[in-house]
Amino acid sequence: MSLSSQFAPGELRSILIAWIVLSFAISIGFIEGLFTGANGITDIVAAFIATATAFILHEMGHKFVAIGRGYVAHFRIWIWGIALTLLTAVAFQGHFIFGAPGAVYIAPAAAAGYFGYSSQTGGISNPQRDEMAISAAGPGVNLAFALFFLAILFIAPATGLMTTIASYGVGLNVGLGSFNMIPVPPIDGYKIFRSNILVGLAIALPLWAMFLIFFLGL
Repeated sequence: MSLSSQFAPGELRSILIAWIVLSFAISIGFIEGLFTGANGITDIVAAFIATATAFILHEMGHKFVAIGRGYVAHFRIWIWGIALTLLTAVAFQGHFIFGAPGAVYIAPAAAAGYFGYSSQTGGISNPQRDEMAISAAGPGVNLAFALFFLAILFIAPATGLMTTIASYGVGLNVGLGSFNMIPVPPIDGYKIFRSNILVGLAIALPLWAMFLIFFLGL
């Protein structure tokens, strides 16, 4: 089964739009600086790369774990989410963003024909366990990339593109992952903790600890 067969018609375009919108929102201050002579190209590039790991790969984690467990998983943009992302970015100049331009929607494999692409059709024997695994995939990706970028910060030079990318990567992955691990419905953390507290703590505690250190300075 080819990778392309796992994407519905127009889905890749939706992913690209969501990536551009969120990256633009995060780097809006630096984009404005390009027109005023300020140097912001490094930060813009870093924002686009970091957003790809923190948001796009987060959503693809949900998608491909779901497909592997016999579900249909399709990324869709959310028009109101895109509007709120852009409005909050402009209003707060990138310091606060309602970053929800889209999400992965999951359905039983029988819906594959409706979405227009193929999916595995293995039996779904434990929906609650599947829900936990699918939900954990997104924050799990964030945790992995947060640790990866943190390691780069320790070994990379104090300045330069790599350090800027790593700084954005840590911040975005820690921020998104920490939020998604809050055990409040309907976000990922609630579904994970409801099924397995140990799995929830294994993902949440490192993310929350990094959030306290990097965002609150504790």
